[in-house]
Amino acid sequence: MSKQLPLIVKFVVKKEKLDFVKYELLKILGPTRKENGCILYELHQDLDNPYIFMFYEIWENEDYWKAHDKQQHIVEFKKAIEKSVENISYNKLTIL
Repeated sequence: MSKQLPLIVKFVVKKEKLDFVKYELLKILGPTRKENGCILYELHQDLDNPYIFMFYEIWENEDYWKAHDKQQHIVEFKKAIEKSVENISYNKLTIL
C-alpha cells in the first residue's frame, strides 16, 4: 500500500481576477472533500499578498490524487481559471 501524499498547491492570481478565482477555489472545496482518498483539503489565502492562495492537501496515496485531477469539478475549475492566474505550482511532501 502506498503511503499518504501531502501536497501544497499554490495559485498566484491576476489582480483583476481576485474575486472570481477566490469564488472558483471555494466552489471546489465541498466536492473535493467528498472524493475517495481525500484525507484533508484546506484552502488558505496569504495574509501579506491576497493574490496568493494555497491548498494544503493530504491524499491516501498518489493514485487518489491523480484521480482527483480527472474529476469533473476539477476539469471545469481548471478551464474556468486558466486565463485568470499568473502561475500554479505544487509541491509533493513527505511526512517526517
